[in-house]
Amino acid sequence: MTTLNDRNIVITGFMATGKTTVGKLVAEKLGRPFIDTDDVIVQRAGKSIPEIFAQDGEAAFRQMERDLVQELAQQRGLVIATGGGMLVDPVNRETMLKSAYGFCLEAEPEEIEARLAGETGRPLAGNWRYLYEQRRDAYKAIPNHIGTQRQTGQEIADRVIRHVIDCIDVRTPEGSYAIHFDPQFIQSDFTIYRRKLAAVVTNTTLDKLYNIRLQSSLYPDAIITILDGEQYKTLETVAALYGEFVKAGLDRSSVVYAFGGGVVGDTAGFAAATYMRGIDFIQVPTSLLAMVDSSVGGKVGVDLPQGKNLVGAFKQPQVVIIDVNVLNTLPEREWRCGMAEVIKHGLLADPVLLDLAPNYRANIDEIIRRAIQVKVDVVEADPYEKGIRAHLNLGHTFGHAIEQVSGYAVPHGEAVGMGLIAAAVLSARLGMCPADLPEYVEGVVGGIGLPTRMGDFDPEAIYAAMSTDKKWQSGQSRFVLLEGIGKPKIVTGVPKSDVLAVLEQMK
Repeated sequence: MTTLNDRNIVITGFMATGKTTVGKLVAEKLGRPFIDTDDVIVQRAGKSIPEIFAQDGEAAFRQMERDLVQELAQQRGLVIATGGGMLVDPVNRETMLKSAYGFCLEAEPEEIEARLAGETGRPLAGNWRYLYEQRRDAYKAIPNHIGTQRQTGQEIADRVIRHVIDCIDVRTPEGSYAIHFDPQFIQSDFTIYRRKLAAVVTNTTLDKLYNIRLQSSLYPDAIITILDGEQYKTLETVAALYGEFVKAGLDRSSVVYAFGGGVVGDTAGFAAATYMRGIDFIQVPTSLLAMVDSSVGGKVGVDLPQGKNLVGAFKQPQVVIIDVNVLNTLPEREWRCGMAEVIKHGLLADPVLLDLAPNYRANIDEIIRRAIQVKVDVVEADPYEKGIRAHLNLGHTFGHAIEQVSGYAVPHGEAVGMGLIAAAVLSARLGMCPADLPEYVEGVVGGIGLPTRMGDFDPEAIYAAMSTDKKWQSGQSRFVLLEGIGKPKIVTGVPKSDVLAVLEQMK
């Protein structure tokens, strides 16, 4: 499992915020080379920065910065402290941060003034207040912000390291993003993630639990609530979000935090993907199901009356933040629903998850990381679901149809659990897998308390619901089935009679 990769760590911010001090401490702790961009420019120019400004002009200095940005962006494994103005240039910023962790150090104006008192080596220090206001919007575009007042350099460096080291990196066609495991996200300080004009989208249930915490720690410009439940994952809800985004003043430089389970993540993500042709969003999953599945991979969307997720887009989050402590407020039924996706990942690629499942609360940290890694491996190999990513739909063709026919009275996790059993039964019926696989799968699903039978739903109605599943092609059935544990296979054209027989058995 990836924990610390070779992405550069870039530390920037206004003058006198401690960039060099913090950068050196981070580099020393991680055993990485440290680069101070101002020092490199001084060494290459053979003169001090005040001398470069006096003799060659600021334009020449900025060109040296641009050249150095292009050079450093091609290297890996560095800790880089930039000059205060280097990443104000949007081209420099995009180039430097495309495959790097970016941190902006902050201090209040009064603190900056005190730190600059008596400084003689900064050619722009005399005009610092004007520069401070001029650069504020540019600094907001840096992904992560850390206040430096009342903290030692080592404390700030430790925050940077914690942010970088406990993560899984996800490569995408557009670049990459990180899944951060942050057990202090809700309990303490969100400011490391704060940037730009920000809105939080959550649901009414979570708003009652976390509104005060969100207001006091993240300082969002708006907290927008949607109704709680799959039945509200609709275009009507998205339209309402657009109106709230406009009301909050969100623009193309803004960011949306999706604070909730899969419904919030999918709906807010789709709204972010389509508002003003796309603005940034950050996934903060609060359910086990969302942590291990829906928050990862960049698929967002909403349901139509005819079927689940029929309207959607690919929209990669800027970051996914996982705080396992939020699971403490999760109802027991939702724990079990999340475990359905964990079992799916175990059947697909990691049998250890099946062994950990019976004692899932005690093993939750390892379960979440292992389950996420299964999905990351798949979506990196097939980001746009052209091939093996379809394997992640194991159990979902049955499950989505059960949800739809029930009017979403059956929650997604319970429907997927039934779908996993049905997929195993169908696999055995078609002679694809060992005869005892269905019994094993049913034992794992039932062993964590999920229902193993679908009740009195009409098999014909469920089959009709399957026909609108977006995974079917040209009207032909398409299932993900199993040749064994760790051996998924896409099967098309399964006879309707076999599917109906399985559904009858599942009653």
